[in-house]
Amino acid sequence: MKRFSSEVIDNAVKLRKRGRSLAEISRITGISKNTAYHWVSDVALTPLQKERLHKKEIRCGKKGLRKAHKIKRAKKIKWEQELIYRTKRYGKIVNKKSAFAKLLCGVLYLCEGAKYPSSKQMIFGSTDPGLIKTFLCLLRNNFPIDEKRIRCRIMHRYDQDGKQLNRYWARITQIPLRQFYKNYGDRRTKGLVTKKPDYKGICAVQYNSVNLQYELQLIGESLYLVKD
Repeated sequence: MKRFSSEVIDNAVKLRKRGRSLAEISRITGISKNTAYHWVSDVALTPLQKERLHKKEIRCGKKGLRKAHKIKRAKKIKWEQELIYRTKRYGKIVNKKSAFAKLLCGVLYLCEGAKYPSSKQMIFGSTDPGLIKTFLCLLRNNFPIDEKRIRCRIMHRYDQDGKQLNRYWARITQIPLRQFYKNYGDRRTKGLVTKKPDYKGICAVQYNSVNLQYELQLIGESLYLVKD
């Protein structure tokens, strides 16, 4: 164990009597905070000195907390950037014609589309504009469809502007407004205040073809056949 001179010990005690913190004593004398604690634990502090140390602890605590939050944010940003870099290549699948793209389209339809035989046409609906765009991109790139036969219907809250919503979804889907069906405003929401100001309703893309519908459904269901 390292031995210290009496001068160092006396200096530490004097500093404590002046109201210095253990960290300050450690920094000035060059000893550890643990050693300083053993040397000065019997030194009585005045109420004013105790208050000063308490305030200093709070300040240091807040400073340390801010530093910890900053480090945490930096780690989160780095983690997000690494994941974005590793996964961005998958976005290219949407814009290409491939068997995997057809499979992805079928899986999306299996999750969000109307199923045969309950329905006899392709209907894919969602409130998520990104999902609608992705599905339509996959559909257009990988299946022989007639753009003039695509239809769209928007279902929304009763107090929303249907024409404005149609224009919004027409931009998202690249479907002409003349191919939009009449909107459906939900009367159950009449007079109710929405908690989602950015809500754009449900966009239902329709294509009157049971062949296309069932093909998409079967492609998605093909994953059910994967064995353990």
